[in-house]
Amino acid sequence: MLKQRCAFGLFFVLLLLVFVGCGRDGATTSSGSPNSTQNVQVTLTDFKVSSSMTTFSAGTPYHFVVKNDGKTAHEFMVMQPMAMGNMPMDQMDKMAYTSIDRLNPGETKSVDYTFASSTAGKSIEFSCHLSGHYEAGMKLPITVNT
Repeated sequence: MLKQRCAFGLFFVLLLLVFVGCGRDGATTSSGSPNSTQNVQVTLTDFKVSSSMTTFSAGTPYHFVVKNDGKTAHEFMVMQPMAMGNMPMDQMDKMAYTSIDRLNPGETKSVDYTFASSTAGKSIEFSCHLSGHYEAGMKLPITVNT
């Protein structure tokens, strides 16, 4: 009888270890672990950018859901602060960490992005650089930490 109890106990412990091991496969969870994708809601209006988050961690994947609640088309760029001036738009696009080219009024688009550790501590913002929009205040400073 003692052998059966020991065998059952050993079997139970091994089964428990298998179940615990299956739950730790590195998959995305909502616990905020470093591998979790964080959802960020960004709203563009005429002429303002607002976001559910403004502080980010390098190495954490983010899923930006960007909605245009304005009456004109907008774009979403993540980049260092910069007035466009005479710079061609394709050059601005190359300088952006990530972007969504054009969102028409009422449209929602998304983009996934993970900030590199080299962006930590830099001055970065969400912005719209369509003609006159940035100058009208369509920018929101953000912070990236290590």
